[in-house]
Amino acid sequence: MEESVEKEVDTQALSAAIAGFLACHVLTCRFLVHEGVVDKDRFTAYLETAMEEMSPGIEDQRTLFGLRQIIQALRTPPAPKDVQ
Repeated sequence: MEESVEKEVDTQALSAAIAGFLACHVLTCRFLVHEGVVDKDRFTAYLETAMEEMSPGIEDQRTLFGLRQIIQALRTPPAPKDVQ
């Protein structure tokens, strides 16, 4: 006996999961720059180059949104030490 199982996608939960995943990457990259593990300018240039190289092969450019957010976050000056 076959059962038809329909699964609904909870778009709010999916959006929250994607936002959380993106936030983790942004925070990790900002931490690496802030702690001096990587050079901010070199790392940002590396990510920009990677995005340019990947872009032509990606049909839906929205998939690069996460990488754009990381680059933008790295360009944003860090908050003052007393706020962190």
